[in-house]
Amino acid sequence: MTRVDRASRSSTLQAMGHRPPHGCVVQGCGALVRRGARCPEHDRALQAEIDSTRGSPSRRGYDAAWKRIRDAFLRRHPLCEMECAARGLSVPATQVDHRLPLARGGTHDPRNLQAACASCHSRKTAREDGRFGRRVRRPA
Repeated sequence: MTRVDRASRSSTLQAMGHRPPHGCVVQGCGALVRRGARCPEHDRALQAEIDSTRGSPSRRGYDAAWKRIRDAFLRRHPLCEMECAARGLSVPATQVDHRLPLARGGTHDPRNLQAACASCHSRKTAREDGRFGRRVRRPA
């Protein structure tokens, strides 16, 4: 079977939802996994490690002052201004996104904010803010 054949078979199996289980990537763990790379136990352990190094929300800049800024911004910008707006959809905004994240030197200045629905905000966070195993360096 060629590499192209294997890739085609793999994507076909994934699309059909019949991909066979594989071993957890953590060395020494024999658990079988259907989705993702790790078994639920090791996935929770990794998330706990990531969370322990993040600091509290207030330490990361999300305090009472941020809540007031966020609430006022959502009153002035009630619709998602991200992908939904680009597609011409009128979707209520429930979150406020920092165009340049605080972790990369962004501020709470309204010019750095955009109203977002949960879906758009989650997608942006996954792409840009260190999810999927990519660590983000925090400014000192």
